[in-house]
Amino acid sequence: MRFISKYLIFFLFNLKLLIYKINTALLFEISDVKYKKFTSLGCPLLDINVNSNCIFGAGLVIVNSAKYSTLGKNNRCKFVVYKEASLIIGDNVGMSNTTIVATKSIIVGNNVMIGGGVTIIDSDFHSLNAAHWHTELDEKNMKSLPVIIKNNVFIGMDSIILKGVTVGSNSIVAAGSVVFKDIPDFQIWGGNPAVFIKVNNQKQ
Repeated sequence: MRFISKYLIFFLFNLKLLIYKINTALLFEISDVKYKKFTSLGCPLLDINVNSNCIFGAGLVIVNSAKYSTLGKNNRCKFVVYKEASLIIGDNVGMSNTTIVATKSIIVGNNVMIGGGVTIIDSDFHSLNAAHWHTELDEKNMKSLPVIIKNNVFIGMDSIILKGVTVGSNSIVAAGSVVFKDIPDFQIWGGNPAVFIKVNNQKQ
């Protein structure tokens, strides 16, 4: 009996994974996302403008529910790409409960790990002039600058990557950091605002 239960659980788990994959693939197709092989635990949220460019590389893993998240976070991964903006994610990227909003350009390299609850944005989303708020001038005067996450980067849980930032290859962002300026290659940064901690000697 225990043998049968074990294999039934295994079968049901894999069936659920297949359903998640089919549902997510349909979302990608409807949203005109270019994608390759991926794994999706739960279904992400997508808001992709038809006149944008969204590319997900091979080996993408996205965790979208508390059940499958190591940290137990319940929000789904969310991808937002504005009109004429670009979101490009490289190969072998894993993320949990992550929000990425591209109003201009966000590029994530290969072999990147993005921890639970991370937010990556390339805009302030509002004008910094209070006179523009609640008017059409608000969005017209918001500042947007490209974000680049290079290869072999680890971004710790609940970190925020702000507009105009480049995170260098083989660098680490400590949990809970707020990054508003560039991080060079092979460095570890952390804090709010994030500052240099030490060199990352774990070279590839």
